[in-house]
Amino acid sequence: MVYHEARMVKGKLQNYLVSNSRENGKWAKESRFIGYGKIAKDKIKLLKEEFEREILMSLASNNLTKDQISKIENLKKTYIEKVGDLSKEEFEKFEHAFFTELTYNSNAIEGSSLSLEDTRLIVNEGITPDGKTLREINEAKNHTESIHFINSYKGDLNEELILRIHAIILKNISERFAGRYRETNVRIFGSDVHFPDAIKVQQLVKNVVYWYKKNKTQLHPFELAVVFSMKLVSIHPFIDGNGRVSRLVMNFILKKNGYPWINIYMKQRSNYLKAVRVANDEKYESIINHCILALEENLRSFKIIE
Repeated sequence: MVYHEARMVKGKLQNYLVSNSRENGKWAKESRFIGYGKIAKDKIKLLKEEFEREILMSLASNNLTKDQISKIENLKKTYIEKVGDLSKEEFEKFEHAFFTELTYNSNAIEGSSLSLEDTRLIVNEGITPDGKTLREINEAKNHTESIHFINSYKGDLNEELILRIHAIILKNISERFAGRYRETNVRIFGSDVHFPDAIKVQQLVKNVVYWYKKNKTQLHPFELAVVFSMKLVSIHPFIDGNGRVSRLVMNFILKKNGYPWINIYMKQRSNYLKAVRVANDEKYESIINHCILALEENLRSFKIIE
């Protein structure tokens, strides 16, 4: 986080941009002098953006290239500018449309037969389409409620947040398991992917939350969000809802750091799941690239970029 600080030194007003970050358990402060006297707010805003970009470009990364970071930052900048030009009514329409698509795609990836129009009728109109199961209807409602919860949540990521999101996802579907770690071992039939024993799940989730806290000021936020979601889903901490929770938590981290949400498309399900399987082996380049391409397509579909 970069902020402007004005200091009076020997009768002269000096302006600095200041960045605070936590390194090895200690706070590190970096300052940049930007001039004397009163500086226009627009100029300070521009200098802050340049300073923030330089800091992000300098962060350590095992999975993001400099070109990818530059692309992500350009997408973020364009998104913020375009959304900032919308009226309140226009922004609400955009969010309704985007989050409806997000709910449709996330549930469809997990096997829901609801169409995008079915999802729109359920979450925006309160209309129940014919021939759809109660489970599918609740999945659409619950995913939308999870989005609203994340948008209103002011805290940081922790174990309780993950469990709360899961509790909402399985509300009125599997109340016995909602918001609770699995107590049995699981596997995906037809796959050679192995998940940790149930007895290890809670400690493994605590470990990955610790990883987040340790790395949240060290890694680029985009990498942090995507890798955390993959580390979480590779634990498979729940009987059901792992994919949806992992994507929602990814988007929470992105939102918290000022980046647009990512809608992983159902039409790219096969490529997405392949990238997830590779990420189970702690190889994250494929899933990160998939998410960058998805973000580009998201913004293009809403005319935010050309």
